[in-house]
Amino acid sequence: MTEGAVSILTREQLADYEELGFIQSIPILSDAEVQFYHAEIERTCEAIGGRVTRINAGHLFFRWAWELSTHPRVLDCMEQLLGPNILLKSTRLFYKYEMSASFVGWHQDGITERLEDARVPGVWIGITAATVENGCLRVVPRSHRLGLVPHDFRPNADNLTTDGITALAQIDSPHDIVMRPGEMSLHHPLVLHASNPNRSTEPRIGFTATYSTPALTGSLTPVAWVRGNGPRDCFKVIDKPSYISFEDSVTAYRAFDDKIRFAYKQNDSM
Repeated sequence: MTEGAVSILTREQLADYEELGFIQSIPILSDAEVQFYHAEIERTCEAIGGRVTRINAGHLFFRWAWELSTHPRVLDCMEQLLGPNILLKSTRLFYKYEMSASFVGWHQDGITERLEDARVPGVWIGITAATVENGCLRVVPRSHRLGLVPHDFRPNADNLTTDGITALAQIDSPHDIVMRPGEMSLHHPLVLHASNPNRSTEPRIGFTATYSTPALTGSLTPVAWVRGNGPRDCFKVIDKPSYISFEDSVTAYRAFDDKIRFAYKQNDSM
């Protein structure tokens, strides 16, 4: 492993990832870090305006999103899965308000890159607790063995994604990933996952990111080298976080239309 890296995932957890397609309840953030990121997220959502339910590519604009997606413990886990050279491909913030109808339909993250293997795993970091009542992440164990499943465009005003699948008879029963604030889950890019509406009286906030290795020779989105090094001619590469002011970051983000498709619920004002 890279000098200074720590083995966080046990052999049993790594075996679960191969067998089930996910690992849950990995401790990442301290209580103080949870409070810090929660405050930064609330500040960002308020500055963007409206009832923000999803922020895409926040790491390209906001320092807190870059620091969260490159947290040493997150990258240590990624190194155990991917090796020493790690690319950050994308980030997303999901904000489900209390008693919200917002949900995420069943889908595979790997459908974006049409991948049949595990080169682009994802993480989900809880900024608040994740419970069944507030619409925690749900996965279908072993569904990564199905390969890529056809996705359809499934528009819905409350769906925080657009492409998804209908229920498949051959998959196992969904598993609810219940976690404490500051804990993280890891997901194979082909594992089927979704989440239900938040029926609780508190918001549910989760931050997700996807990573890869230089073996992925092309990407639909800019990538960032976050650990190690390697060829750069196959990617649009970002090397460091934005150092512009918070106010300028908000302005730039709001102008970045192709990356905020889900930042405002329909009928919400700016």
